[in-house]
Amino acid sequence: MTSVADTRLLIFLEFPANQEMGTKTRDFFEKELRGRLLAPSIILTEFVEIAGAKIGEEAAKTRLRLLKERGMQTIPIDEENALIAGNLLLSHRNIPIADAIIASFVKTGVAQYVLTDDAHFKALSVKTKWL
Repeated sequence: MTSVADTRLLIFLEFPANQEMGTKTRDFFEKELRGRLLAPSIILTEFVEIAGAKIGEEAAKTRLRLLKERGMQTIPIDEENALIAGNLLLSHRNIPIADAIIASFVKTGVAQYVLTDDAHFKALSVKTKWL
C-alpha cells in the first residue's frame, strides 16, 4: 500500500524521545518503505525548518537525501492537490496549510493513509497510521 508521510514521522525518526522510541520509529519507517512511502515536497520545507534549527540546514538536507536514497519518494504539489487542499481549508479554517496539502494525496487516491498521530488529519476525515 502507498502511504504519505507527515513531517512528524521524519521528526520522530531524527529526534526520538528515547532509544526505544527511536527503534520503534525506524522499524515503522522501514516497514512503510517496503510499500511505497511518499513525501510531499511541503514536508521537506517543514523538516528543514524544524530540524535545521537543531542540527543545521546542511545536516537537515543530508538527512532528507539519505531518506530518499533509502526509498522515500518526494512528490510535488500539483494543481489538483493544491485545489483539493484549498477546498479542505474552506471548511476547516484551523488546519495548517501543510496538513491540508498532505491530506490531499489521500483524498485523490494517490496514497491510502497518512503516517501521523496528528489529530488534524482525523478532522479532515483522512485515514492515518502511526507507531
